[in-house]
Amino acid sequence: MRHRLIIGCICSMLFFACKKDEKIGPPVEIGHDYQLPQGNAPAAANDKIQQLYDNYGSYFLYVFTQKDFVWVPSTGGGNAKIDTAVLGKPEYVMDMLTFLDDVWLKFLPDAFKKAQGIPYRVLLADTIKTYRGPGYPAGMEYLYSDYKVIDKAICFAGMNASLRTMTPAEKVKRKNLLTSAIWAYYVQNKIVEIPASFYKLTNYVTAPAFPISNNAANLEAYRQRGFLPGSYNAVTGAPSEWYYGAYAWTTAQSSDATGYMLHLTTRTDAEMAPYLKYPLIKQKFDLLVAYFKSSYNIDVRAIANATY
Repeated sequence: MRHRLIIGCICSMLFFACKKDEKIGPPVEIGHDYQLPQGNAPAAANDKIQQLYDNYGSYFLYVFTQKDFVWVPSTGGGNAKIDTAVLGKPEYVMDMLTFLDDVWLKFLPDAFKKAQGIPYRVLLADTIKTYRGPGYPAGMEYLYSDYKVIDKAICFAGMNASLRTMTPAEKVKRKNLLTSAIWAYYVQNKIVEIPASFYKLTNYVTAPAFPISNNAANLEAYRQRGFLPGSYNAVTGAPSEWYYGAYAWTTAQSSDATGYMLHLTTRTDAEMAPYLKYPLIKQKFDLLVAYFKSSYNIDVRAIANATY
């Protein structure tokens, strides 16, 4: 009985699937998420944005809503923070596109740009501000940022008159800031990977002697083991070490990789010279330079050494 029931069900399915009077309708056209051109930016800028979309499938948007940008209140009741993007004037769109090409896109091969090297949405804003909560004096109610990573999108601030008065030194400084964010986005989203061979060169089992910030012998031993600073002060350029004790050592591998990515993409050859005298640092550094060139056809040292 069970077999007859199964055979009957199969026959019924075939009967209905093969009915010839059931016509398939025309294909439904899927619309675009955004309509280009967006607004009254100069024609050359709108044409450039259209070309970027046609070539790489990425939207460069200078007209967008807070929902496009996305806001996420943090916990904390009355002190909750809200990020907001302030739109820039259309007259600066081409300046912003040229700037992003100079500090970012020109270093990437077409194949990489098409393989998520450019996020699906690149938002161009005048300002990104974070409301700090009530009680701050006039003029201090907000904190300001140069960028914000939102899932598969990045918003860049600075689309204003400052683009036309930026000095070469200011441009390098801003290039390095954005480069750090962009490459962190690449690593986090697995658009690029750190090869296993990099981690195999380092002992992550035994923690280095501590402290290192004010102990020359410990710092020297730390460098000999192949570790670089994890960040740099945006104002002074002074290095900041990621290893500050036992808790920091729990994420030693990822912190080590982050430090190397920072140096690979933002520190010039002259700035790297004091570190590359350490054999293990040089070995790890050279390994990553060669890896990004062979795997992604990206010269990370060209990015770091760029001047304007």
